[in-house]
Amino acid sequence: MFSTCRVRHGVHFYKVWFAKEPFKKSGIIAYYQASFKDSRVQVNNYDTIVNDLTPAPEEIKAQFSKSCKYKVNRAAREDVQLTIKDSKDITDKDIDEFLKFFKEFWESKDVEFNNSTSVRQDLVEYRAGNNLTLAYAVVCGEKAIYHTHVYDDTTARLLHSASLYRLQGDAEGTNKNLIGMANRYMHYEEMLHFKQMGKSVYDWGGAGRGEDVINITEFKESFGGELKQDYNFEVTNGIVARIFRIVARLCKKS
Repeated sequence: MFSTCRVRHGVHFYKVWFAKEPFKKSGIIAYYQASFKDSRVQVNNYDTIVNDLTPAPEEIKAQFSKSCKYKVNRAAREDVQLTIKDSKDITDKDIDEFLKFFKEFWESKDVEFNNSTSVRQDLVEYRAGNNLTLAYAVVCGEKAIYHTHVYDDTTARLLHSASLYRLQGDAEGTNKNLIGMANRYMHYEEMLHFKQMGKSVYDWGGAGRGEDVINITEFKESFGGELKQDYNFEVTNGIVARIFRIVARLCKKS
């Protein structure tokens, strides 16, 4: 488990990841992928996929589908360079370059990205707590893929994944397949990186079945992980936080 905290109007707002028991501090507490429910509030089920990182590297790869293994092995022989940075090595410039890439990624899908400030604040807080990894892949001389992960003592969880499939000077998109293979190779190398850090679980950050995400879920499933259900919910602890909630509701109604 790990947490971050922001203070507004004298109220502590916590984000708590991977909690196995209640967080015993006063404030408004948002649980992300907790392993327990709280009967006092509405709880949202969160389905995800996890890989066991305790076996040897080749045993981890042996769980991948035949096609996935081929693409991982192929990318390792191609013009792909990976960089993986943990919290102590991530600079403000690294975060800003990721956000620029992330914005371009969403714009390539005709989706406006207006959350740079909020995402940046999250990443800075995760970095400060030594809970962040930022990685990118250079394909044919250009940055083509970015991943960010958050982690606690046991679990590394995919937070952001972005790929730009049309490189400069690649008008025909001939490198699209290579970038797809590089993405798989990158995930495998990140698994090994987290294994070396002592993590035992690689969490793919969600497994939806809607039409808009089923292809992404099938991509994650090709790595041979298992389905897991966690819970997201929010609780209010302490008199100050409760008063804040009441006042906020009254202001919203007026």
